[in-house]
Amino acid sequence: MLTLILCVLICGGIGMALGCFRKGSAPRLLANCSRGAFYGAVLGLAAYLVSGVGGSAGMNQSTSNVKHIGETEFNANVIHSAKPVVVDFYATWCGPCKMLSPRLDKLAGSFTNQIDFVKVNVDESRDVARQFDIHEIPTLMFFKDGEVVDRIIGLTETDELKARLESFAESSRHAKD
Repeated sequence: MLTLILCVLICGGIGMALGCFRKGSAPRLLANCSRGAFYGAVLGLAAYLVSGVGGSAGMNQSTSNVKHIGETEFNANVIHSAKPVVVDFYATWCGPCKMLSPRLDKLAGSFTNQIDFVKVNVDESRDVARQFDIHEIPTLMFFKDGEVVDRIIGLTETDELKARLESFAESSRHAKD
């Protein structure tokens, strides 16, 4: 929280200074001190959110629905799992990953008895990311019996993600019958 406040104050101060000392050719956003301070603070907030400073620590934590795992736990939790598994490959600095994480966590609650959900930080688990050719993040991989059966690359709309999870759960149910 302190980092957010500092970021907004510093950028707001820079914007204010630019607005106060603007020359005739300066952008209209910096027409005066208060306007410069406002737009500087907005840019500071945007920089804070995009930089990953704010939510980085939380992304590496397990939630009640999605378990954070590392390289040493991957085989036991994914490859040798008795249940189908969805793996979220992410990085703490990735804006789309930050947007996907709460969506996936919320949706995972509906599938707790059917599918296991784990997340893997590609910066901390480089060998696993390399093993599965993770070149873009976020990437969701769907595993059944230790094999990859589906993959989603990039940020997916909630409805589409829900439909893919429902299809995956349904196909896994039929495979057991």
